[in-house]
Amino acid sequence: MRSWNAFPPAEVATVLALCALFAAPAAPHVQDGPAGQAAPAGQAAQAAPAAQAAQAAQAAPAVGAPAGRPRDASELLARFATMGGLEAAYEEEKHLALLAAPLKSRGRLYFMRPGYLARLVEAPEESTLRISPTELQLSGRDGVERIDLRQSDNVRLFITSLVQVFLGDEAALKASFEVSFETSPDDATGWTLTLVPRGAPLDKLMAQLSLHGEGVPVTRIEVREPNGDRTVTHILQADVARTFSDEEKLRLFGWKAP
Repeated sequence: MRSWNAFPPAEVATVLALCALFAAPAAPHVQDGPAGQAAPAGQAAQAAPAAQAAQAAQAAPAVGAPAGRPRDASELLARFATMGGLEAAYEEEKHLALLAAPLKSRGRLYFMRPGYLARLVEAPEESTLRISPTELQLSGRDGVERIDLRQSDNVRLFITSLVQVFLGDEAALKASFEVSFETSPDDATGWTLTLVPRGAPLDKLMAQLSLHGEGVPVTRIEVREPNGDRTVTHILQADVARTFSDEEKLRLFGWKAP
C-alpha cells in the first residue's frame, strides 16, 4: 500500500477537482454502483469523499448550456448542471523549476456514479489514476500502487476540502480556503475561481488551485505546489451524457457487477 506522500499532489488535485466538477448528485437508489446494497451500519460515517462528491457536488454543463458568465462564486456553483457520466479529453503541462521546458501529456478522463473516476494518460507514457469510494490507485510502468481512503486522514481531508468547492456551502469552503472569484471587463464570459489553503496540512500539499472558465464550463485547471511547480490542465471536449457497459466499468473503473 503506497503512502500519501508518494503521490504527486498536483495530479491528484486536478483529478479531484474534475471529479467534483463533473459529479452528479446521486439518486436515492444508485444504478451504476454496487446496486441495491445498503451500506452496513457505521460505514456511512466513513464514506470516502469521492462518493460524497457524487452525492452532493454539482456538474459542469453540457455543450449548448447558457454562455452567460456567473456574477459570483455562489451563482457559479448554482449553475452547474446535473449529469450521470463523463468522458473528456484533456492536455496537461507540468512546469517544473528544474526543467527549462514543461512536461506535456494528454489523455482522457472518465466519471461514473457514485464516485468512480479514471484518468488515463495516453502519451507520452501510459498510466492510470483511479478513484473509487474506498481507494486511490495509480498504475504505470512500475506496477500498481494503492491508498486506502478509509485509513488515511490526510487523503480524506484533502479530497473533502476540494469537493467542498462544489457543495454550495460557502461557509464550509471558506473554513479551509481563501476564496476569490474574478472577472475582466474586457471579457464578457471568462471567469477565474481561486482557492488558497488557509493552513496545514492542505498548504503542505497545494499552494493554490485555480479554475478558469468561459460562461459556466471549466476550460482550464491550474494547480500550484508549495515549491513553485505548477500543473495546467486544458479541457478540450467533454461528453456529459456518457454511459458505460459492464465491460467498460470493469476495464475503466475496476467495478464488478454483484
